Parts: sequence; C-alpha cells; structure tokens
Amino acid sequence: MPQLLVSNADNEFVGKLIESLAVTHDVPISALVPEGAEVVAEWPDVEAVHGPGDETHVLLTMPTDDQAATRAIELVNTLEGRKHLIFIANEIDPSHHEVMDHIKESGLPWTIVHPVAMMDFAFAALPPQINLAGVVFGISGRQPVGFVAASDVMRVLATIINGSGHEGQEYVCSGPAAIDMPTMVATLGEVLGRELDYIDMPEDELRTLMVQYGKQDPDVIDRLVLSHLRAWREGQANVVTDTVAELTGVPPMSVGEWFDAHREDYGKGPGLAQKAAAKLVKARYRSRVLK
Repeated sequence: MPQLLVSNADNEFVGKLIESLAVTHDVPISALVPEGAEVVAEWPDVEAVHGPGDETHVLLTMPTDDQAATRAIELVNTLEGRKHLIFIANEIDPSHHEVMDHIKESGLPWTIVHPVAMMDFAFAALPPQINLAGVVFGISGRQPVGFVAASDVMRVLATIINGSGHEGQEYVCSGPAAIDMPTMVATLGEVLGRELDYIDMPEDELRTLMVQYGKQDPDVIDRLVLSHLRAWREGQANVVTDTVAELTGVPPMSVGEWFDAHREDYGKGPGLAQKAAAKLVKARYRSRVLK
C-alpha cells in the first residue's frame, strides 16, 4: 500500500496540502517536520516524523523561504532504496530548476508536476483589493494565463501516488482555458454581481504601491509577486493542457467555478467608504483600465 512522506509540514500551505491528500483523497501520510518545529495542524491518522522511514513516496515541497531548495536537496540525499520522488515545480523559479536537476540525477524514480498558475496563490491578493476599491492591479496586460485550481493539482498527486507508470514523467497541469487578467476580473465581477476593473500599470509603479500601502519588503515583492506577474506578461503561462482530465478522469475547475466556491472571501458588497475609495481609485487610474 502506498505511504507518502510530505516535507515541510510546519508550513501553512503544506498543511493544507496534507489535509487535502489525507482527508479528501485518503492517502496515508507521514508529515516531515524539522527538529523543534511542529505541524501546523492535526490530521486524523497523520503521524509527524523527523526523518524518512519506510514510505514508498516522498513529496518534496518548496516553501517560499530562501533555504527551501537546500532542504529539498538535503532530503533527497538522505533517501535510500526505491522511494518515488514527487515534486511540485514552479517553472519560473530558478531554485526549483536546481531541485529538479538534482532529482533527475539522484537515481531514484521521480515524477514532476508543473501547475501553470495555481488559483489559490494567484488570487490570494484579490479580496483586499476588491473589498477596498473594487479593482485589481497588475502588470500582465492581456496575456492569457492557464489558471489551475489547487484541488485539481491535489487530485493529480493522489492519482500518481495510488497509480503506476508515472516514473520519469513531467505533468503540466492547467485549467480548462487560458484567460487574461481583464477577463479574470470580469468573471469575478459576474460571480459577485459587481462592476470591477482591472488596472494595468508599469512594474515599478505597482512595486511602489505595494511597498507604500502593503508595507511589504521590495525584495519579497519581487520574488513572490512580480516575478509571477512578469512571467504572465511574457506569455510563459499561456498554456492549456488536458493533463488533469486525462490523469483523473474529471475535468479541471474553471476560474468562474473557483470564484463561485470562494465568493464568501469577498464580503456582501461595498459600503459607502468602499464606494468612495473605488471612485477615487478609478478616477486616478482611468486611463489604465483594461476591459
């Protein structure tokens, strides 16, 4: 019977991944945590461990800190036998390519899953912008993006773990269509029954706004936000595949379906203060609204 070891179980996103695989997909899991750390949640039948055991599969995860690649490579170096390595790769992150190269040279069986742009990350910053002013800021213009739901990626992972014949494969996972940012924002507006705008601006100006109003570190913004939006602008995420449906037998979730499932994140509609803020923002950036 397959047994999965998941690294970095002290990370919030990894915790959600473990919950999905263990609870929704009934995958037997051991949660790997560093010495002195704790798992971010408790799950039925999930054991917290500090090192590899007799697991059949190892899911390498890469949190956003600058030591994630080093930890992943060190974990690969400790594995013995025929453990099947699975890696969720971010194509635009050089450190992910470093880990992928090491995995392929390890001599262990491996499978790499490439989500095009996971909605759960890509749309995480939308609720504050929508709830404040009814707009979404970006730099990606009209380049389409093949957004994919994290739940569909989890179904692909469960299929790999419980199946066979996946060794040496790289699976690119997308949603059913690639859409641009103006269309994405319009789709959200239709779901919420609100008139929303997408405002496209120069990269430096968006960085300044995020530093000024979001109180975020410029280096973190570049690494975790602008690098993705830049890749979208350059067309690197204009990808649509049949991978999810072919592997799982179920078509992937659309952007509209994802927004409908997360509509509670956007409140009940704008109040007077929000309407006033929206009016000011839209007046200031009227020339940069892309419909």
